[in-house]
Amino acid sequence: MMSLPHLLLGLLSHQACSGYDLNKAVQSTIHHFWSTDQSQIYRALHRMEGDGWLTAETIIQDDNPNKKVYHITSDGLAELRRWVMTPVGTEAIRESWLGQLFFGSVVDRDELLALLVVYRDEALERLHTLEALQLTLPGREQRPHIPLQYQLQLLTLDYGLERHRFEVGWLENVMEHIRAMNLEAASSVHDKQ
Repeated sequence: MMSLPHLLLGLLSHQACSGYDLNKAVQSTIHHFWSTDQSQIYRALHRMEGDGWLTAETIIQDDNPNKKVYHITSDGLAELRRWVMTPVGTEAIRESWLGQLFFGSVVDRDELLALLVVYRDEALERLHTLEALQLTLPGREQRPHIPLQYQLQLLTLDYGLERHRFEVGWLENVMEHIRAMNLEAASSVHDKQ
């Protein structure tokens, strides 16, 4: 199973970071497949330090509060390697908004369509963000010439792009289908219950 501590270990394996910098790294590197917030990161860092997976160095700052910079330990690197080599299986789909669609017959068509437009627009926004990020990175033809670490990271970006493209297209098809539905037949089935 994917976990935030393992993803943070992965980021820390590249360079030592403060919790604040780790949050920025999450937003700029892995957000297309994992989201979290600052407080979850700090809680995970505290547990990871207790597990011996990282150490914290306090940096004294004159103009700002002191900050902790986290370094991965040899135990942390061993745990990261163990996790990378352990099949996690595919996780079950847990999209609560699909439940809203599943039970959408309790609202009228326009209400359901308005909700789906919100989800489509959110997916489009995420897609546009990833497409903008992709434009700043090496293209497919350049990938064989960059370090393996970055090639693998770009493959996860490809996944995020394809997933959001699918979601946008699927939502468009669903909305088209709902617009074309025979509401009289649907409401007569609902009325009998």
